[in-house]
Amino acid sequence: MKKSGGNIVRGLLVLIICSFTMLTACSQKDDSLDKNESQLEEVNAEFSGMLNEKDKKIEELNQTIEQLNIQIDDFNKEKDNFGFISNLSMEFVQAQTTGDKDKLRQLLSEDIVLEEKDNKLYAKIINSNGFEWLLFNKEGKTQLDDWVIQGYQYDSKTKTFNIFIREVYINLNGEPDIPPTFLNLTFKMYNTEWKITSLGFDV
Repeated sequence: MKKSGGNIVRGLLVLIICSFTMLTACSQKDDSLDKNESQLEEVNAEFSGMLNEKDKKIEELNQTIEQLNIQIDDFNKEKDNFGFISNLSMEFVQAQTTGDKDKLRQLLSEDIVLEEKDNKLYAKIINSNGFEWLLFNKEGKTQLDDWVIQGYQYDSKTKTFNIFIREVYINLNGEPDIPPTFLNLTFKMYNTEWKITSLGFDV
């Protein structure tokens, strides 16, 4: 009888030990699953970050490509129209330095009107609070000796050509008038003609 009771105790101990072992194994398995799930979330977050970074770089590259395409289009317009715009600029310089009002009216847009007073010819810019530039002085003591195009560009935003000209004048003694005059012209298409929509002088 004592022997049978001892067997029961031993059986219970084995059962308890087995239960603890199974519980420990299950607990370790659960910990392992939690760890794997956490690692998977970290990897997913890392990949998401990498994808977002790549998307951002792709967007930046697309913007750069778009800007380069605009620059290429502007360059082609500049190249294709340089001869024409430079000829119009030459006509303006000749008309401006000789006081040729008829030719100037052909070249100027409606935004610029000519005014003559005190033997001087002015260009009045309508949309600039009536600001005016002296184009020609009949009593002037200098004359144009040379002119050079120093800059030229097409602006796709305003669809205008801007040209920058250096005018060199000489006095009655044939000596250069210092400093030279710098002329800025802006051309814009009106109907089917390029007209000067803005102008300015600087020294």
